Amino acid sequence: MKKRFRKIGIAARLTAVVAVILAVFVGLWTFKLIENAQVVAAYRAGMEVNDICWRVEHTLVEKGYDPDDMPSANTPEYDKMRCDLAYSIWDSEKAYVVQYYDGQENWVTMRSPLLLYGKNADADIDISNFAEQDIREMREVYGPKKGFSDDVGYIAMIYGKKIENNGHTIYIPNRICVGAYDYEWTAQTPVEEVGQWEEMPQWCFDKDSNMEVYFAEKKYLETKLRCINGENVKVDHTGGYFTIFLSLSSTIGYGHGMVMATAPIDKEAAYEDLFWGMPLITIALYLIFLFIFYKIVRRMVADPLVDTAREANLVANLAFDEFQPDLKRGDEIGELNRALSEMAATLHTRWDSERDLEDKRQQFVSAASHDLKTPLALIGGYAEAIAQDISPEENARYLAAIEQETDRMNGLVREMLDYTRLDRTDELKNRKTLNLTALVRDVLTEYAPLFEKRRLTTDIADGVRIRGDETLLRRAVGCLLENAAKYSSENGRVSVRLTNSRNHLLTVENDCEPIPETELPRLFEMFYRGDKARDRAGGHGLGLAILQKILALHGLTCKAENIKSGVRFIVCNKD
Repeated sequence: MKKRFRKIGIAARLTAVVAVILAVFVGLWTFKLIENAQVVAAYRAGMEVNDICWRVEHTLVEKGYDPDDMPSANTPEYDKMRCDLAYSIWDSEKAYVVQYYDGQENWVTMRSPLLLYGKNADADIDISNFAEQDIREMREVYGPKKGFSDDVGYIAMIYGKKIENNGHTIYIPNRICVGAYDYEWTAQTPVEEVGQWEEMPQWCFDKDSNMEVYFAEKKYLETKLRCINGENVKVDHTGGYFTIFLSLSSTIGYGHGMVMATAPIDKEAAYEDLFWGMPLITIALYLIFLFIFYKIVRRMVADPLVDTAREANLVANLAFDEFQPDLKRGDEIGELNRALSEMAATLHTRWDSERDLEDKRQQFVSAASHDLKTPLALIGGYAEAIAQDISPEENARYLAAIEQETDRMNGLVREMLDYTRLDRTDELKNRKTLNLTALVRDVLTEYAPLFEKRRLTTDIADGVRIRGDETLLRRAVGCLLENAAKYSSENGRVSVRLTNSRNHLLTVENDCEPIPETELPRLFEMFYRGDKARDRAGGHGLGLAILQKILALHGLTCKAENIKSGVRFIVCNKD
């Protein structure tokens, strides 16, 4: 799993991390909203309960009931107050209880009515005294599941008591019969039967859920009353999908009484109000944010890193000419690109140097093999001839030839060793201040026999000094003089000039055939001997290469150029 995660791109990883962090914050935010929804639901329930209690108190005050002389139970005055409260608090689906002391100091409990609406007359039927199971059966008869507004129902015969007050009529039945006694229900709390009436009731609850809430509220109030009356009863606050909210309100102006009401804390309604459409909107915004974040990370981080990796692969494949990283960025990726560019430049230089060095090594091996092959072949041939026991004169001649070829190979090997030694030398160890004027004159005297058949002219300035190695400088000057004598014809002119100018420190000219311009830069390469005319002059092709190495150690260089009468070699400052 860890390996698979490491294979995922940076943008995907960062997006996953942000998704988790954002999900945590969204979860905390949602949890906070849920808490707020619960508070809102409780607040709404409390307001509903307080509204019922306030309306009960307001109705009692408005109707002029004397708090010190409240009506006793089951009296006309009691029935009148019950009717007043029923139509003042027109919430037939809400449960409440009014308790008070009557004029005889008896404790009276009045429960809220549950009214079936009459359709034929201005009369309603209070079924609050019936058992829960009876009410559920009435629901099947008077409230078809199609909805209470359907004109479907049965004629009911109501046996009980009738209350009339201010144009309103309420039946308080003891029995309810439907049809030919197909259904009959009897109240749990007996009611005196003072008459019978025919009515076509209409169901009170518009939803089954409201009916369930009412039963829960009523049950809770009954349990609460038992607790108030001294029973040790455990009160259950929950009922289905809601929690019952209870409010006890002391009746203002009615000091001996109180009103109790309940209401469900409808969390689902609060959730719908607070979260209406929010899950879909949140998920959409969540996904849109993650998508935008992923694209931004891809564009600002991942894609530039991919480009950098691609450019690095070009460097790895030695395609330096195609390497073009973005060096304009000012961020960390820009720093990486610049570091990579510097590395590529260094590698390019080293690669070119190594490639040139390898080419030179191959040329060195090839040329050395070529120059060693001929004398070795001759030595082998002479040795084979001597082995055949030829005449003493021939033996002497062959031995002399073997000695000559051996000296030639020794000279080549010494020059190769000298070149290799100089190639590995970074600085001079025996550096001191030298009189270059005296050194050049001494070398001219030493090489004077080479110029016996040439016209040598010199122009040696006095007091020319230089810091360097005397032995190496003698060899460099001697190489130039030997090269000039070797490639000039008899009676040809050779000119040597020494000045104090570092740009034309030493100049050597000789009369000869001009060198092709394309070959001039290659004269100082190992084993390069130019055209056949120059090749016939002999040598191994290492003299000028050794000369350039010696001069480089002294901060000098040598360049060749064609002149009207021949070739000129100029020793000058390297810079």
